[in-house]
Amino acid sequence: MKNIYFIQANNVYGNDRRSVYIPYASGCIAAYAFDDEKIKKNCSLAGFIYTHEPIKDALEKIRNPFVVAFSCSVWNYEYNKALAKEIKKAYPEAVIVFGGHNVLRDFGTFEECSAVDILIYREGEEAFREILLALLDGKDLSGIANIAFKSNGKYIKTEEKAFCLSEYPSPYLSGIFDSIANDGISFSAILETNRGCPFRCSFCDWGTLGSRVRLFPMERIKAELDWIAEHKIEYVYCADGNFGIVDRDEEIAEYIISLKEKTGYPKNFRVCFTKNRTEFVKKICMRFNKYGLDKAQTLSFQSVSPVVLENIGRKNISLDHFRELMNEYSRLGISTSSELILGLPGETKESFTKGLCDLLEYGQHKAIQVYTCDLLPNSEMGLPEFIEKFGIETVKTPFSQAHCNANEKHEIQEYNTTVIKTDSLCTDDWVYCVVFACLIQAFHNIGFFRAVAIYVRHELGISYYDIYSKIAEFSQNPENRGCHSVFSLVKDFAFGMTEGKNPWAIPCEGLGDICWQFDEIYFLKCLENADKIYDELEIFVKDNFTYDNKIEALFDYQRGTLKRCGNGCRREIICSYDFYGYFSRIYRGEYSPLEEKKNIISVSDGIPCKDLYEYACKVIWYGRNQSAALYTSDCYKPEIKYC
Repeated sequence: MKNIYFIQANNVYGNDRRSVYIPYASGCIAAYAFDDEKIKKNCSLAGFIYTHEPIKDALEKIRNPFVVAFSCSVWNYEYNKALAKEIKKAYPEAVIVFGGHNVLRDFGTFEECSAVDILIYREGEEAFREILLALLDGKDLSGIANIAFKSNGKYIKTEEKAFCLSEYPSPYLSGIFDSIANDGISFSAILETNRGCPFRCSFCDWGTLGSRVRLFPMERIKAELDWIAEHKIEYVYCADGNFGIVDRDEEIAEYIISLKEKTGYPKNFRVCFTKNRTEFVKKICMRFNKYGLDKAQTLSFQSVSPVVLENIGRKNISLDHFRELMNEYSRLGISTSSELILGLPGETKESFTKGLCDLLEYGQHKAIQVYTCDLLPNSEMGLPEFIEKFGIETVKTPFSQAHCNANEKHEIQEYNTTVIKTDSLCTDDWVYCVVFACLIQAFHNIGFFRAVAIYVRHELGISYYDIYSKIAEFSQNPENRGCHSVFSLVKDFAFGMTEGKNPWAIPCEGLGDICWQFDEIYFLKCLENADKIYDELEIFVKDNFTYDNKIEALFDYQRGTLKRCGNGCRREIICSYDFYGYFSRIYRGEYSPLEEKKNIISVSDGIPCKDLYEYACKVIWYGRNQSAALYTSDCYKPEIKYC
C-alpha cells in the first residue's frame, strides 16, 4: 500500500484548555480521493499533521510516503515549505503537492520551495484524485485541470476551469477523522452547507474564482451536524461565505437548535451572514441568540467611504437602514458587530476615522471590529496592476493569532503581507488610524467611556468624531500621564508593525501568556489604571465641554458600572439620575431627556476575576460580544429599583 499523508498545521487556541480546528480542508481532499475504489485498494491514508509540531517530530511520523499533500494558508505556509524540504531530503521519490489559498497562481510557489512537485489551484478535491490516479498508472498529468507541475526542468500549467460538483463525500461521515478523534484534543469543527460566493470584493480571493454557489445535500449537512454533536464538539465555524443567502438555511438553523436542545452540542455556531437579506437573517439570528448559539449579528461594512467601496467592488446597506437595524436589534436584546478594514484603496485618515464615528452616530455602540488589510495572493487586490494603480505598499509582519499561547513559539515564523500605505494614506496616518480605532473600541465599544460620550453627544450636540478626536489629541500630551501612557503604548505597537517587528496580536505584561489584539490591550491597560484615567477624563470634559452636576453624577455612573477585577458578588449602584433608562432608550433609537430620579441598579456578578489576566480571558475574550465589561449589559441582568 502506498502511504498518503496530509498536512494542515492549524493554530492552538487558549492556554489552560487548548483547542484546535479539525483539519477540514485536508479531510475533504482525502474523503474524495479515498472514495475511489482504485485509490482505496492501492493507497493508505497514513496520517494527518494538524498542528505546528516541531519539524523533526513531524518528520518522524512520516514513513515511506508516496504523496504528501499540504493545505496552504497564511498561518502555515512557511511551515509547509520547511517541512516539505525535509521530507524531500529524506524521501526524494515522494511527490509533494501544495494546494490552498496561499498557493500562488503562477509558478511562484515552485520558486519559493523547490521541494514542491505539483500545485493545485482553485478547489482541490477533483484535481487531487486525478493526480493520484495518474501517479498510480504512471500517466502524464497534463490532462488534469487546475494544476501546475514540473516536467524535464520546465513548469507546465494546465487549463483552469471551475468545478461544479456538490456531491463530495463528507470527511466527517466517511471516517476520515476517526484516526484523530481520540487524540485528546479539544477540536473545533468547520461546516460547509454550500460553497462559492456571488460577490467579487477585490480584497477577497473567492470572487476571482468565478464559481457559482453550490448547495450541499441537506441529508449530508444534518448527518454532519449529528456527528459533531455525537463527538461533543462545542464550537462550529460555518465556512459559508453568505449564510442566509438561500431559504433552506432557516431549516438548517432549526436543526442545529434542535440538536443543542437534545444533546447540548454544538454550544456555539458561528456564521458569516449574507448582507442583503436583512429580515430573513434577523429571523435566524433571533433564534440563534435565544439558544445561545451565536450571540452577535454581524453587520459588516469594510468601509463607509463611497470612493473605497467603488474601488473594491462592494455595495453596502445604507447607513439609514443600518440605523433601523441597530435600533431593532437593540429592542430585541441581540448584540451586533460591525467590521471595517484599514488600508483599503482610496481610504484616507479622515475618511477612516470619520467612518468609525459614523457607525457610532448610526447606533453601533457596542462592537466594531477593525482588521488590517492583508494582501491575499490570489485576490484582485494582490495583482501587480492593482497594487500599482493605488500605490499600495506592504510590509511582512509576523503572523500571530489572537488568543493563542504566546509561549508556544512556532519553530517556523509565519507572515502576513499587510498594507501600511496607499496613494491616499501615508504610513504615519495608518499608525494614527490604528490607535484611533483602538481608542474607539476600548473607550466606546467595550465601554470605558461610552456613557459619557453618548451623553455629551446627545445633550451638548458634539459629534462623536469631535469627542474622540479631542480625546486622541489629549492623550498625546505627556502631561496627561494615564491616557498618554496607553495611547503611546499602542502607538509603539502600531509603528512596530510598519517596521515588520511585531504582529497585530501580541503578549503584554500583566496579561498572561496569551496574545492580545491592540484594542484589547488598550482597554485592559486603561482598566489597570482606571481611577487615574477617569480623573484625567473629568478634567478633559471640564476643559473642553460643559461640566455640571449631571456630568459629575454621570462619571460616578460610568465608574460604577465598569466591571473591575475581583470576586463576583451582588453589587448595587446608587444613582441620582435615571441613566440606565436614558441610555437604554438611546440604544433603541427612542431618545428622551435624562430624568432626575433616584434609583438603585442591582446586579449579580457571576464572573469572578481574581486578576487582570483572568479578567482579560473571561470578560474581554469570552464576553466581549455581550458587553461583559459593563454591569448594565444584559449578561448581568441588572435590576432597577426607583426610590
